[in-house]
Amino acid sequence: MVAALLLGPLQPAAGESLRDPTRPYSAKVARPADPARFVVTAVFVSEDRRVAIVNGQRVVEGDLVGGATIVEILRNQVRLNLNGQEITTRLLPATSRE
Repeated sequence: MVAALLLGPLQPAAGESLRDPTRPYSAKVARPADPARFVVTAVFVSEDRRVAIVNGQRVVEGDLVGGATIVEILRNQVRLNLNGQEITTRLLPATSRE
């Protein structure tokens, strides 16, 4: 009984989870944005409009996709801004089917 009083409760308080004491502590490291998470599958550029398909979503300049703002749509690439970091994603090349 004395040991139980000294050690305190063996279960975590409500809302807390137990941490594995054998697992080393590792702080989360901020990583740069992964351009691979933005996939451009189509681009349409004319004198009066610029439209792209990014991650399956139709977008124009100024739209948001995946947390990034579409900065510029060019003939074969799209420039995005994600948390102040500029990302350029190229249009995927067409694949031939036989």
